[in-house]
Amino acid sequence: MSADDDGVAAIARYNVPALQKGLDILELLASAPAGLNLTAISASLGRSTGELYRLIQFLEGRGYIERSPGDVYSLSMQLFHLSHEHPPLRSLVALAVPFMEQFASAAGQSCHLGVLSRTNVTIVAQIDSPLPIRYSVRLGAQFPAWETSSGLLLCAMLSEAARRTFMTQLSRLVDDAAMATVETKIAEIASRGYEERASLRIAGIVNLSFPILDRNDQIAAVLTSPYLPQRGSLASLDDVRSLIADAALRLSAALGNRAARLSLNEDVA
Repeated sequence: MSADDDGVAAIARYNVPALQKGLDILELLASAPAGLNLTAISASLGRSTGELYRLIQFLEGRGYIERSPGDVYSLSMQLFHLSHEHPPLRSLVALAVPFMEQFASAAGQSCHLGVLSRTNVTIVAQIDSPLPIRYSVRLGAQFPAWETSSGLLLCAMLSEAARRTFMTQLSRLVDDAAMATVETKIAEIASRGYEERASLRIAGIVNLSFPILDRNDQIAAVLTSPYLPQRGSLASLDDVRSLIADAALRLSAALGNRAARLSLNEDVA
């Protein structure tokens, strides 16, 4: 029996309906950045509004979701704050910030650190460009992984088992054509080792994304600079690409990645 089979058996054996519904709500809202009303939540989960109303009120009372005008519900920052209390993530961010600050100063560009959260990318650190005009991503923001440079690179660098799990989760959210497109992009990025492409969200920006690898050669995060050309910046696109690649390499080395340390000629004994 595989680990996945063990997990399915455990869920069936220890089924907790109320908890399952609550988690279903949170996971659904995580994939809906604009939020959903009660009717849409009920329809998406195949449950009645009466069945979910009290759970939604409870989650709102505990601060996990918030309600905007029009009774539209969305995730609050509560889960993000909880994740930051997780020691490995806290250590990663603490290590990353000095390298990110050095990059922003040298490149004159902003940068952010993203981690994979199911089928989303969560921004866990953000450093602004020192120049007057800058492009920044809100700390704690979440984006569908398959629509972002950071997310596609994260998926491309996953272990085979983790990538299968991701693709299974993704298949529940997109159609077959989108799945095929994602698979093609992931293969291209895996071959290249980093991602560079024009932003799909902001015209004129080129996203430069490089992987952060831990001591076990597993993807820990992705460091991205949304390159914004402007007067007053001394660093070209080629310069910024080199600088962000170096910052990612040094952060990987700081996490104990042997290949990164060897590349930097550091003592790995």
